[in-house]
Amino acid sequence: MSRRIAESGKITLTETQRNARQGGKLLFTTYEGKQMALLVQENRLKAAQFFPHEQSKVGAIYLCKVKNAVKNLDAYFVEIGGDEREICFLSKKDAACPFLMNRPYDGRILEGDEFPVQVTRDAQKTKQASVTTLISLSNDYFVLSAGEERLGYSHQLSDKERDDLQERLMGTLTQMRENLPPVGIVVRTRAAELLNTDATAISDSFQELVERFHTLFQTAAHRTCFSCLLEAPTPWEAALEQMVYPDEYEEILTDDESIFQKLQISDRVPPDKSIRYYDERQSAQLSLSQLYGLKGKIEDALSRRVWLKSGGYLIIEPTEALTVIDVNSGKYESGKEVQETYYRINREAAAEIATQLRLRNLSGMIVVDFINMKERAHQKELLIYLRELVKGDKQKTTVVDMTPLGLVEITRKKGNKPLREQLGEENYASKIKGF
Repeated sequence: MSRRIAESGKITLTETQRNARQGGKLLFTTYEGKQMALLVQENRLKAAQFFPHEQSKVGAIYLCKVKNAVKNLDAYFVEIGGDEREICFLSKKDAACPFLMNRPYDGRILEGDEFPVQVTRDAQKTKQASVTTLISLSNDYFVLSAGEERLGYSHQLSDKERDDLQERLMGTLTQMRENLPPVGIVVRTRAAELLNTDATAISDSFQELVERFHTLFQTAAHRTCFSCLLEAPTPWEAALEQMVYPDEYEEILTDDESIFQKLQISDRVPPDKSIRYYDERQSAQLSLSQLYGLKGKIEDALSRRVWLKSGGYLIIEPTEALTVIDVNSGKYESGKEVQETYYRINREAAAEIATQLRLRNLSGMIVVDFINMKERAHQKELLIYLRELVKGDKQKTTVVDMTPLGLVEITRKKGNKPLREQLGEENYASKIKGF
């Protein structure tokens, strides 16, 4: 029996349109033949992810067997998989502290050794998939990684927040280190937010992750070589974990009956979220894509130009080495206080840039050319504001500094491909809107 019963009955056009604009919605639908997930808040697209045609193995954990060591590459080739075996690349750097199944570990990895590995990159053309022995499990608040025993905190946490969190987790930490191989812990920024609202929940969240980690290694000790210890998340599961935070949406809405059925029984969906199947035959004949105007929203997310409410605009230019974002005053009617005008436009641009980095899934080095501001106080305030804005990003984003030429340097950790590449370069070229 499903833990949720979908609401049925005909939905009027007025009610449907109103629902589309109230509260955050996580949508699973199809756009131009490709399945995707989208986060819509206040009728704006905030995050999007197209699903690959082939199921990714990234995140899956297998018991591997070493085929051979390659000294000139400082690496090993290992075999994973069930009926369909696959040779993967394991660098010596990623082979630290393997959890050997066939013999005690003596600092060496030998041909025929068996140990768990986690897939970090899928096979690409002539390159094998990459794996690591530094197995990690995570949730929104913590990351546990096998290997070096250490405790780390997000750099965005204050000293007091770190002390409070360590005190809260000390008992579980001690117990964990007695029952597991060396493990590193990273406390994420949102752990402090939960600590301030529900201290018990933060302990429970950490305990649950520790138990998953412990069970994984217990299971490994009793499984045969090549077994899959943990399946890679499906694309919709990956979207739930990697694309959005639970507090960003109130409802999950899909027009895919298969995904709807899986969502209803999934333990990855927070229990306070409603799940609804959208049937356009009962919803004023509008498809989910039409209801939320996805065509226009996605085209905007691929456009070089992004308009600001003030009349200013951004020009976003991805290159092979970096992404350049130029801020322009555009149609803005400036008053007597020119510097104040520029500061207001730059603040508005900063908020939009934080949105666009996440929406377009831009990564690597990003350079922003804000409108030149002469006052140091304005420059400092803008950097502080931008750093606060990027804290809400699922991918680690760092606002480095402002150069003497007034360029702001940003780095963003790479996750999935940029949105334009997920859709496909040919589709992107036909959809992109220039000047």
